[in-house]
Amino acid sequence: MGNAHVGVAVFHGFTSTTASMRPVAEALEAAGYRVELPLLPGHGTSWQDLAQTPHQDIMRAAVAAYDRLAARCSQVAVVGLSMGGALALHVAARRRVLAVVTINPGLRLKPFTGLGASVLGRLRRSVPSIAGDIARPGVQEEAYPVTPLRAVVGLDRMFREVRGELAEVRAPVLLLRSARDNILPPSSAATLEKSLRPGQLRTVPLHNSLHVATLDHDADIITRTTLEFLDEQEAR
Repeated sequence: MGNAHVGVAVFHGFTSTTASMRPVAEALEAAGYRVELPLLPGHGTSWQDLAQTPHQDIMRAAVAAYDRLAARCSQVAVVGLSMGGALALHVAARRRVLAVVTINPGLRLKPFTGLGASVLGRLRRSVPSIAGDIARPGVQEEAYPVTPLRAVVGLDRMFREVRGELAEVRAPVLLLRSARDNILPPSSAATLEKSLRPGQLRTVPLHNSLHVATLDHDADIITRTTLEFLDEQEAR
């Protein structure tokens, strides 16, 4: 197919699985792109596994997904939701990518979340699940039933590292941002907007979805806009 020379690495969010990004991955595959949708280390097994997984392992897995595609494709783009958005930006800072698509990307946690997880983690191992921030009735996110505090500390460190790399991102970036997000603070997306060069970022609001927008009311907007953005970058 026409896009077979272009690969797209697609990354899911924290405590979640590939199911949250499957609609995007399937739309990309239907359009002819070669897709990598890795189940990230510590995910899809047990929350105890995630608690024992260093955040650096997750970051390395994202870069490895890019490298696998780059071995088969002349160009590679990256797409990610939440933590996956941070991973997409991390890859773009380390590798030459065609484009970056971030969906409610994680670059900052709510104030004091990282510190609070570090302190509370001395007393307990987990807190209630953060999954399922979806406005669409009857839709559930496949994710862990609890959130391991040790992994939250690692996530905070990951976000800090990626913030420090944003100046190295040269590719055009698409930000798909929900008007209401109960998981990440507005400062997360604002950090991306402030860190990139003029004209590098395009923002598309998602008016009818919450954090897990890929499974929400605006899922079709996400897939359509992502495909249009990638087609535009490929045509340049």
